[in-house]
Parts: sequence; C-alpha cells; structure tokens
Amino acid sequence: MKILLRLIPYAKPLHHFIPEYVIYTFLGIIFGLANFALLIPILDLLFNKGEMKEIISHPSFEFSVTYFKDIFYYTFQQIIVHNGKFGALLFVCSIVGVSVILTNFFRYMAVRVLMRLRLRVMYRLRNDLFEKYLKQSIAFHHDHQKGEPIMILTSEVGEIESSVINALQVLFKDPFIVIAYFCMLLYWSAQLTLFTLIFLPISGILISSITRRLKKLNYFSQDTFSSLLSFTGECLYGIRQVQSFTAEKLMLNRFMNINDTFSKNSKVLFGKKELATPISEVLGILTALTLILFGGYLIINGKTDLTGNGFIAYLALYTQMIQPLKNISQTSASLQRGIAAAERIFKIKDAEITIVDHTLAVEKMEFKNEVALNNISFSYNSNEVIKNISLKIPEGKKVALVGSSGSGKSTLVDLICRYYDVKGGSITIDGVDVKEIKLSSLRKMIGFVSQNTFLFNDTIANNIALGKPGATEEEIIEAAKIANAHDFILHTENGYQTNIGESGMKLSGGQRQRIAIARAVLKNAPILVLDEATSSLDTESERLVQDAINNMMENRTSIVIAHRLSTVRNATEIVVIDKGEIAEQGTHEFLMQKQGIYKRLVDLQIVK
Repeated sequence: MKILLRLIPYAKPLHHFIPEYVIYTFLGIIFGLANFALLIPILDLLFNKGEMKEIISHPSFEFSVTYFKDIFYYTFQQIIVHNGKFGALLFVCSIVGVSVILTNFFRYMAVRVLMRLRLRVMYRLRNDLFEKYLKQSIAFHHDHQKGEPIMILTSEVGEIESSVINALQVLFKDPFIVIAYFCMLLYWSAQLTLFTLIFLPISGILISSITRRLKKLNYFSQDTFSSLLSFTGECLYGIRQVQSFTAEKLMLNRFMNINDTFSKNSKVLFGKKELATPISEVLGILTALTLILFGGYLIINGKTDLTGNGFIAYLALYTQMIQPLKNISQTSASLQRGIAAAERIFKIKDAEITIVDHTLAVEKMEFKNEVALNNISFSYNSNEVIKNISLKIPEGKKVALVGSSGSGKSTLVDLICRYYDVKGGSITIDGVDVKEIKLSSLRKMIGFVSQNTFLFNDTIANNIALGKPGATEEEIIEAAKIANAHDFILHTENGYQTNIGESGMKLSGGQRQRIAIARAVLKNAPILVLDEATSSLDTESERLVQDAINNMMENRTSIVIAHRLSTVRNATEIVVIDKGEIAEQGTHEFLMQKQGIYKRLVDLQIVK
C-alpha cells in the first residue's frame, strides 16, 4: 500500500477536496437514512389504520434520536387530526420526495468533488511521466521497448484512474454508509442486526481468496501488452519493408502469437476479477433470505419489539447496505490491479536520469575559441567504441569525420552534444567541460542535422520553428530560402501552413532534409553537427541539400560526418576514425598523398 501513498502529492492541496467531500457525503447519508425511517409511518398509516405511538403534548427539546422521532410523530398526528389521513400521507410523501432529491443532490456533489480530484491526479501524473521520459538519456530509450511509454501513459495511468481512484472513492464513502446504516439497523433491532454479522466474514474470506493472485497476473498481462504495442508500431512503421519482402504472413504470425499470449492471460485475469461479483451477489441474497426467516421467527413469536411494518423498512434499509458492502469487497481486486500499475509507473519515475546538470553548471551562450576532445573514451556496456581520442575543433573551421560504418563517428558527436557522458577524459568548449555547462545552454549552442530526419505531424512552419517557437514568418521564410526549401514549400497545398503528415511522409527525402536544414538555420547555433545529412539522397536532391548545407555552414564551426567523401574535400581538416581511434588526420590533399585508409576509402567510392 506504500506505493499508493505516493499518489497523494498529485492530489494536493487536499484541503480543496476533503472538507467539501466529507460534508456532501455526510448530508447524503443523513437524508438517505431519513428516506427509510419515513417508511414506517407511511406503512403504519396504510396498514395499521393509524395505530401508532401516540404523543399528546409537544416534546421538550433534547439532542437525541428519541426527540426528533417524537417531534415527527407529534406533528404527524396533528396533521391527521386537522387534515385527515390523506393529508398526513401527502405530508410524509412530500418529505420523502424532498429527502430523495437532497440525497441524490449531495451524492452527485460528492462525486463531482472526487471527479475533480481524479482529473487533477491524472493530469499531473501524465505530465510528470512525460517530462521524465523527455529528460531521460538516449541510452534509457534504447533500453526500453518503443511501445512502453505509450502503454505507461495510456493503459497504466488509465488503470490507476479506473481502479485506484475508484477504489479510494469507495473507501472514502461506502464504509461510512455501511456504518451509518448498520447503526440505524442496530437501533431498530439489535438481535436481528447482530445475527447478520455472522455472514459478513464469510463473504470477505471468499472474495479475498479470489483476488490473491491478481497482482502477479496483471504484471504479466501488462508486460505482454507492452510487447504488443511495440511490435505493432514497429511493424506498421516499417510497412514498406514488410511488403517488399512479402513478410506479411510472417509478421501476422508473430503478432498472433503475442496476441494469443495476451488474450489467454487476460482471460484468466478477468475471469478471477469478475468472479467476485456473482459470489457477492449470491451471498447477499442468501443472507437476506436467512434474515427474513430469522426476523419472521422473532416477530411471529413476539420476541422483538419490531413490528411487521418496521421489519419491512428494516429489510429495505438492509438491502441498501448490500451494494456498498459489495463495492468494499471488490475494492481489493481493484487495488491489486492498481498497485501493479502504480509499481510500473513509479519504476519509470524512480529511474535515474543519468544526463543531468551538475550542481555548479553554468550558462554558456557564446562560442569563441574551440571544441576540444581530451583523451576521451566511451563504451556501450562492455564494448569500448571510443578509445583515447584527442581532437581540437577551432571556431569557424569545418572538420569532417570519416570512416567505415561502426567506427565510432556518430558516437563521437553524440558525446559532444552530451547525449552520453564520456567514460574517460573530457570534452570542453572554450575550456569549459561540457558537464559543467547547463544542458539547455549546450544544446542551444549546437545545431544538429542527421541522416534520419524526423519531422512532426504538423505544419512546415512549425517544424522549421521547432528550435525557435517565437520566430516570425519572415525569419522562417529566410531560413527556408537559405536551405533551398522556399520554392518547393510555395508549391505545396497551403504553403508554409501545409501539414506534412506523420514523420513528414507527404514530402520527399530531399524535401524533408531541407526542412531539417532550415530548422537548424533558424536556430542559428554557432556549432553545427551534420551526421551524414546527404547519404540517403539521389544526385539532384543531394546537390540541392549540399548547396543548402554550404550556405548554412558559412561563418560557423561545423562537424561533418560524411559517407560520401566527395562532400568533404574542402574541409579544414579531415579526421579518419577506425575502430574507435583516430587513424589519420589532415587535409584532403595530405591524406591522399599519405596513401592510407582515407585514400583507400576514396578509391573504393570512385570504383563504385
């Protein structure tokens, strides 16, 4: 239950909810009890021909149940005397009608209070989780399935709302209803009420035995559901590859296997969950029948002061107590599911954020001298991919990183952007370690354009303005012109306000890349990182994109990862990375004369 207590901060300030809820619940219970108490004089009037407790004089005031009962009967008898029995019946029915309206009004208001509380908790919890995902490192996201965040933010948070919050609603209301109704029943007939207590523990034991294994089953079900979401997203995102390799049947079989596991487990889970309802229903009916037999025996043999009409009112009130008892009995199952969901949610909440601002981190908005890699090393788990690299990138210079796939080029720029932290050595900007620069400042100093451009399902203008949300239309257009994107944008359906679809799929590869370049231009970062920005384009698109890149790199420090070596001939310095180490370093002419790895790579591309 400790895990559920961690939800309380999301509901604060509680004084906005608890006093209001308690008042509404209390008034709803009081008027609900009045409805059933008034059944007795109605039944007495209809079936006992007015024979009831006779009160001749106005009762003296005292704060007790007896006083309020006597004052009611006194008023009731006065109405019979002056207005007849039908007038008295009309009087009681009017009171019952008003009482019913007030009962349901206060119950509704109590539910509204809990609704506000529930929505506040869910709103804050989703925001908190999404913020945690946004702040997590790239390594964290690589280690988790793609479908997990969606499952956590939808299914698990929804489970909290439907189970925990609803269970808390039951626990904050139904026990008080049961206690109040039980006290009224005890007041009417102590013998009959104490007899009913025999059956309550039996019901509780049966329900708890059914829900004992729900927590473990729910864990397994949610894990499988996460896999289902992840596989679905991955398969549909790669639908072109699936269809081109005619792998539809293979993917369907895999999906069916996961779905079959999920369905079988859910069948067991929901079977046990729903079993609580019919069992509690049967137990409630059996208890009521036993109560009728025992109560009838007491009344027939004159062993109780309860009259026949009073017994009918007693039974009516008792049946109203069954539903709250059922709700309480089912709360255990709801809480077990909610606890399982909460544990998964807070596992994400408690996950350490490895890339964070250090305590003494400073703002740094200008870049003046150089980016320096000082004997840095890095490894993924136990696989060392960067080995003691030292490199200086002067301000205003263009440095190209080349090498075979898997040599460590992209990892190197990820370390500069601090998507990962180096394991050894340091990376400095103007002599300041990147770990001592606030992440927001560091990322603002770096404009990043990758090979796998990601665009949002939004307008072209909003995608370009991603790094500068307050950009004017003129600034967006100017950035697009520098990126050679303005002309094709004008030919789209709605110009800069054209929605480009999910991942920009309404645009060609070259168009998407130029939008990404325009985004980096508008950001106006002093350091540019280009990770194979033209490698996946055709010749014409590559020329347009390369021209855009050249425009963007003017007067900026640039770090270019290049697969096509023809695009980096004019780099100030070319650094050849091989197996995580710097193998060669120099200008294009120098490296060609050296007859080393670079020359071999160039020759291979010429042959191609």
